[in-house]
Amino acid sequence: MTSHNQRNAQTKRSRNPAEYPVLGILSSGPVHGYDICRRLGEGIGSIWQLGKSQIYALLAKLEREGLVIHERVGQENLPAKNIFSLTHKGEQVFKEWREEPVYHMRDMRLQFLTKLWFVGQSDPQRERTLIEKQLAACREKAEVLARLEDLCRTQVEALSIGFRLTVVRAAISWLEQLPDLIKEENPVG
Repeated sequence: MTSHNQRNAQTKRSRNPAEYPVLGILSSGPVHGYDICRRLGEGIGSIWQLGKSQIYALLAKLEREGLVIHERVGQENLPAKNIFSLTHKGEQVFKEWREEPVYHMRDMRLQFLTKLWFVGQSDPQRERTLIEKQLAACREKAEVLARLEDLCRTQVEALSIGFRLTVVRAAISWLEQLPDLIKEENPVG
């Protein structure tokens, strides 16, 4: 029998990462598909490009899973449109994703930056918390890799671990500077 945490971990692994930005846009209120596309393009389009057909397919999947619902709304002189909203379950899934650090360095560019953008949109004071969580995850990964580096038996294994460790250390350095970079970008007042 699997525990609740194991089922949660399995669900997270099977979820398409592109679902989270869609959930994130819906977290600010009901919206139709075209506006989701537009808002994502304006917000994170430079780092994560989601096409209209992809977004509509994701919305259908999210609705089947009970994370999103839609209401058909008539328009004068125009065809009716679907307005999508998050369910309570959808809100929870998005919030859990947004609040946790990424654990694979390959996910830093897309997922971490997207999480940071959504946190900045909803509660800029929590950016520091997300950065600190990410720093802790990266430092833990660096410690594990440093121990593995000492145990390498072949040169290629040592080179592989060394490369991964260099990437993690670069991410740590960048994360340590990030609060100042964000302040420069978004001056208060």
